[in-house]
Amino acid sequence: MKKPNLIEVKTQTEALYTLRVLTNNLDDLLIEIADLASKNKKQFQHAPVILEIENKHFQANELAVLIEILTQNDMVAVGIRSRKQELIDFAKFSGLAVFGKSLTPSKPKTPKKIINDESPNPHQDKVYQAPKIVANKVYSSAQVVAMDSDLVLLGVVKSDAEVMSYGSVSAYKEVQGKVFAGISGDEKATIFIHSFNAQLVSIAGVYKRFDVVPTKLYARSVMIDLNKGKLRFQIV
Repeated sequence: MKKPNLIEVKTQTEALYTLRVLTNNLDDLLIEIADLASKNKKQFQHAPVILEIENKHFQANELAVLIEILTQNDMVAVGIRSRKQELIDFAKFSGLAVFGKSLTPSKPKTPKKIINDESPNPHQDKVYQAPKIVANKVYSSAQVVAMDSDLVLLGVVKSDAEVMSYGSVSAYKEVQGKVFAGISGDEKATIFIHSFNAQLVSIAGVYKRFDVVPTKLYARSVMIDLNKGKLRFQIV
């Protein structure tokens, strides 16, 4: 007897908004998005949003901050539309959809049965709270911990400082200290560092120490995840 499908694919009719981003001035974007959300609360609260980025100077770290601005204003970034490969790579790495010129939905494919022989990791699909945001510099010997949430760092992380998160870590200034993501065992956690100069990075207990940061990573924007149980470093 043929087993019934356990997943049904349906075409949704809910509103999907596109925000055309014409500048990379984050201060101006913060003000305008907050104003838009407050004046149209019923329309945009928890609304799915596509970010259409036309500014050629827009960088991946600025996209990460923009996504956080949307989150703080109860809007949900679900994908981007851009010609810039750096932003496309960051979107894919962050689990966002990448849209082309047309939003015409394609014919849904018959879902395939997914077989997973691996033992489930109880931390893999954990739903975290809103991210903990640290705006100030993290000084040497200081320790910052985000319990049950991702961690967003807007200031420099100095040498010998430790930043830890149950989820992912995103740092938008230079990191000189130690970064621990997925400290409860979440292997899907990621690390993003805008200017890499870290002493150590770790995801779910898998770590790499740097006595000297390699030239190919030093002061570069770097994304780190786990791939087949090993740390993978990608230059953005």
